Amino acid sequence: MDKKKVIVAAVVVVAVAVVIFIVTSSDDEAPIRVRNGSMTIETDGTWQEEAGGWSNETGKDHHNELWVRVDLTDGNTCKGNGHPVHIEYSVAGFKAILNPAGNPVRTKVAPKAGLDRETNQRLRHGNSGDGGYITGVRINGTLLSCNITQNNLRVINICSSGSVADCQ
Repeated sequence: MDKKKVIVAAVVVVAVAVVIFIVTSSDDEAPIRVRNGSMTIETDGTWQEEAGGWSNETGKDHHNELWVRVDLTDGNTCKGNGHPVHIEYSVAGFKAILNPAGNPVRTKVAPKAGLDRETNQRLRHGNSGDGGYITGVRINGTLLSCNITQNNLRVINICSSGSVADCQ
């Protein structure tokens, strides 16, 4: 085989790989966003009630894994991946637990008790101004080294794919 045919074949393979990556990435779930103050958990999908928790229904692909990026107000970030993801809260006895589960796989949030659905896209624990705040994030039991304080958390992005920009 001459060099021109090899080069053309290589270019075609790379082009096909790029197209496949773009097409599959566009079908990934949008990130779940967790914000401070009272804990709000937001989705571009719809939160549906399930026994003991909430299911993020998007109709998009889920890769049976969770990627997390914590953004602080000073511009620093910390990242990790795995599951379950525990969002720890300053009020004793409450933490939100996110886990991929089901068929088809969706991100589930528990416990249902303590998380009120404000809208189809927003769950809330606590009330603004009640003094509660997010204190940490654990992935599969390991604390992310983010140094979250009462005043420095901007957002926690939780994604079902490592190719979603908000979790890179």
